[in-house]
Amino acid sequence: MISTQETTSVNGVRLHYTVAGQGDPVLLWHGFPGTSQSWHKVLPLLAQTHTVIVPDMRGFGDSDKPAQGYDARTLVADFRALLRHLGVGPLHIVAHDMGAPAALVWAGEHPEEVRTLAYLDEPIITGECLGRLMQFTPQGTVRGGLWWWPLALAPGLAEMLFSGHEREVLSWFYENFCANPSAIGQDAFDETMRTFAAPGGVSGVLGVYRAIFDTQSQTEPFVRDKVRVPVLALGGDKSFGDKTRELLTTVVENVQGGVVQNCGHFIPEEQPDELVRLLLEFWSETAPQPLARR
Repeated sequence: MISTQETTSVNGVRLHYTVAGQGDPVLLWHGFPGTSQSWHKVLPLLAQTHTVIVPDMRGFGDSDKPAQGYDARTLVADFRALLRHLGVGPLHIVAHDMGAPAALVWAGEHPEEVRTLAYLDEPIITGECLGRLMQFTPQGTVRGGLWWWPLALAPGLAEMLFSGHEREVLSWFYENFCANPSAIGQDAFDETMRTFAAPGGVSGVLGVYRAIFDTQSQTEPFVRDKVRVPVLALGGDKSFGDKTRELLTTVVENVQGGVVQNCGHFIPEEQPDELVRLLLEFWSETAPQPLARR
């Protein structure tokens, strides 16, 4: 496999990205607390048959970490500009964790650019869904619930608490949300840790949570006017499970998917072979032509 790592300035930020393979284009969009490194097992598998683009979104990895611009629409604008720079046309998007809500906005607002979307183990960012997730109940606070979401909204507090403890914080997420934490691998952990602990790393990865209400306002219209791009929704059986698919039916016309077995939250790293199998099957069964705007 021949791959190249590049950096380019688009939409006012410098983005780091990798391109590998040849064929129909696929963009792999990581989530929190990962980077493009999260796809290191999936990339060589998909690159056998596809052109695979794997960027670090702003705030993460080796991309810029500005103070603002973490709402879904701005994140989408970053990657749309990157694709124009690369001269890439309509593509498949595979998005995990907090990359997925922004990718959903992309599919909803620019369906002519997105052939399919795979939405991996993440809730949708609507008021109804967030209200259910943030309930102060025994069920809603298992392992502390989504404690880092509201923590990010307390100015400077996460930076104060995480500073000097980045390794412990990163380890906590993998140990608590992987079915098998050893699936991450030491080299992959160290690479993610490198930029998480770098200057601006903590503030950068929390940007997507600090812009959560802007992303919510950009997602809410799909409750009334559903996304028409075909969506594959997958959840790990030790994580969101089939809730990912169930939630997406409220905002997507054509959604299929289900549960990845023996898997926690980090599907690309825990079950890469099964993920690629499901993606290739989904793409082969889905009409290849992008949709026009309404």
